[in-house]
Amino acid sequence: MKLQRFVACVMVAVTAVSIPWAAESSRAPDAVDAFIAIIDVERTLLDEDMVRHQRLAQQRGLTFNRLQELYVALDAAIQRKDAATMETLVFQVEATERERAEQVGFERLVVERIRDRLRRIVVLEERLEGLDVAVETAVGPLEGRWDVSMLPISQKGVFNLKQEGTIVSGTYRLEGGWTGSLTGTLVERKVHLVRIDSKLGRSMEFEGFLANDGDTIRGTWQSYDLSTDLHPSGQWSAVRRDSD
Repeated sequence: MKLQRFVACVMVAVTAVSIPWAAESSRAPDAVDAFIAIIDVERTLLDEDMVRHQRLAQQRGLTFNRLQELYVALDAAIQRKDAATMETLVFQVEATERERAEQVGFERLVVERIRDRLRRIVVLEERLEGLDVAVETAVGPLEGRWDVSMLPISQKGVFNLKQEGTIVSGTYRLEGGWTGSLTGTLVERKVHLVRIDSKLGRSMEFEGFLANDGDTIRGTWQSYDLSTDLHPSGQWSAVRRDSD
């Protein structure tokens, strides 16, 4: 569990297709190590998504076989003109078709996530090959406290963020007593954060875009648990809070 939390804490944004280059090039070992860690985490998350898809594929096969059996039985009942059995089988077919439709929806989300992770890994590996950046020590634009709102779950809270170079970390508190840590990056105004909840563990990803004024963020969120959340994804926004 401690190892998993450590790995989750180095998870950062990898959706950006470019990284900032300094006018004065200097090798940054820390940045290289960070990118290697990011790639390792992305591969770990990819493996988890592959396992999820394998389970969904197994469920899909079972449901498909069940539908075939029901349709064969229904055809036989029709040939026998067995009205009572036909009614029962039609009900079972409709219920199983609804189940299959739900499975297709979940599988689509997992497939899209796998596709995105594969793209991120490729981009990161390309950048790692020619990584030659200057580490910025100035306070980053995400540094500070942010009032956050998530839709459609209508949940609000506060993010307390710190930034060193492109690396972002922090803590949060959401309505309902939910607390935990955040880790991610800001690359060319593209924000990516991973929520690690004190009770749920790694539970959610945030992607968004920092406005030109540096005081607002808008984007989308997605839950890791696609099977139980009433709303597995949605929109989020954040507004910088004035210094208290």
